[in-house]
Amino acid sequence: MGKPFNDEPVAVLVKKFLSGDGTALDLRLKYIGDAGLEYLAQCPQLVDLEMLHLERNEITNRGVRALANSSVITNLKELHLERNEIGDDGAKAIAGSANFSYLNFINLWKNKVGAEGARDIAGSTVLANLKSLDLAQNNIGDAGAEALAESNTLVRLELLEVFGSGLTDEGKKRLKESTAFPKLQTLVVE
Repeated sequence: MGKPFNDEPVAVLVKKFLSGDGTALDLRLKYIGDAGLEYLAQCPQLVDLEMLHLERNEITNRGVRALANSSVITNLKELHLERNEIGDDGAKAIAGSANFSYLNFINLWKNKVGAEGARDIAGSTVLANLKSLDLAQNNIGDAGAEALAESNTLVRLELLEVFGSGLTDEGKKRLKESTAFPKLQTLVVE
């Protein structure tokens, strides 16, 4: 593979970094890419996986679609995808896959999600259990902020981060004044 921090095949990484009870896998900074995530999506050892940490792995929409279509990984509660290359199609795959219906935490910080992806997340009935959503350092803009502010399904959200995502003062105000998140404790817009 020849990537920084990792020269091992994904199968070896799973053996090394899967928790003893099989519920957590931390592969941050392993640069597994889409092919690696496609492997994980079909890996029978991950049937009990609840937490998947894939920060900075060069994952694109293709890899996220593989995870969304997995017949193995269907009970995730926590998904870390920060610092990858995921755009609107990846956000749509997450928002529309029953595999993510147990998610209460998703981190998409510093990806390429735009207003369309934010709309898909905001309108997702699949993500109704979400408590923490990080869309900071994306490009959702005011249109994405508006979609989130009008969401009828993100009612369990306790934390929402959207700083550095192209919001104007109007977009920030709209989120601050939204009644869509009755349980919201933390809103980070700047």
